[in-house]
Amino acid sequence: MERIIGINEARPRLTSIIESLTLGAEPVILTVNSEPKSVLLNYEEYCRLRKIEKDCKRLALQLAMEKIRSSAGKAKITEEDVLEEVRLVRNRKRGYRQ
Repeated sequence: MERIIGINEARPRLTSIIESLTLGAEPVILTVNSEPKSVLLNYEEYCRLRKIEKDCKRLALQLAMEKIRSSAGKAKITEEDVLEEVRLVRNRKRGYRQ
């Protein structure tokens, strides 16, 4: 269970809080005027969460691509058609004429 600490209480104890996080303590929720504003957590846990976030984004993109490929196949749109359309859109954004 995470600890909840007010910012004024945390300031003088910041070094010890960080040391406890390094040793595996649960995350600390920092509050300002009794409202949660931030979280302190172990750096390894932060890195783990960032990796999970990136993995989720990659999996969501893969799922979207599978749906697109399936829909395109049903509509008889080839991958070459899609690549050509992407090229045209990119050129328009760059200000090139076709």
